Amino acid sequence: MSDLSEYVALEVNGEEISLYDVLLPAKGDGNLEFLQEAINAAIIRQEAARLAIEVSDEELQSAADEFRAAHELYDVASTDAWLAARRLTFEDWEAFIEGNALRQKLCDTITADKIEQHFAVNKLAFDAAELSRLVVSDEDIARELRAQIIEEGADFHSLARTYSIDAATRLAGGYAGKVKRADMEAAVESSVFGAQPGNVVGPFKLEDGWHLIKIESLHRADLDDALRKTIKAEVFAEWFEERLRKARIKIPLLEVIAPVTESEDLAVLNE
Repeated sequence: MSDLSEYVALEVNGEEISLYDVLLPAKGDGNLEFLQEAINAAIIRQEAARLAIEVSDEELQSAADEFRAAHELYDVASTDAWLAARRLTFEDWEAFIEGNALRQKLCDTITADKIEQHFAVNKLAFDAAELSRLVVSDEDIARELRAQIIEEGADFHSLARTYSIDAATRLAGGYAGKVKRADMEAAVESSVFGAQPGNVVGPFKLEDGWHLIKIESLHRADLDDALRKTIKAEVFAEWFEERLRKARIKIPLLEVIAPVTESEDLAVLNE
């Protein structure tokens, strides 16, 4: 490949900036997500071709209509302005839409007969509980507060507002919202799903302190449309990660030798 310093990528106040100079700070900061996106797109195209998956004209039109609606591009003028702001031609945009549609169609194909099986194997992981928490720094304090709640009928939420050190939930009386079973520590999980709504369990020693947890409600997993969408994304991500792991990837763009500097020229001449 030719020296990247030979390619003018942009101009600033009349100064020509080479592709090498554009890439250098991106390489130094590790901001190379655009390359990963290109790699992902290539793998999608290759896998779709292997499975003989193509996007029909009708599917492309449908995907374009959905994109316009999602980005409020309801007329030609707004679409043209959106394209101009991103330096895209209509053909560029159509290719972009086709790539997204191809990815979705590949995802549908790969996951078609795997969602129910994945749910059956991992059903417990999708259980969730609506929780409130009271966090303190000392175990004895946690046990004393638990005794006040269990034995004296003290209000959990009032105590959380008074004593909890968890800034994220304190003002809400400890309310933490819905938490998936898979996101809980093992000890917390077994206690929460072994109890009943309204129960207070703990204290548990976690990273940020001693936790008392009130179970507001329990939600056993049901394979509804929302969960199907979640599982579909998980199954496809797992499949894609395996394809990515096995892919043979080279990036000549990042392997080009840096341009020789004037000082290096002089050093060669002085040898």
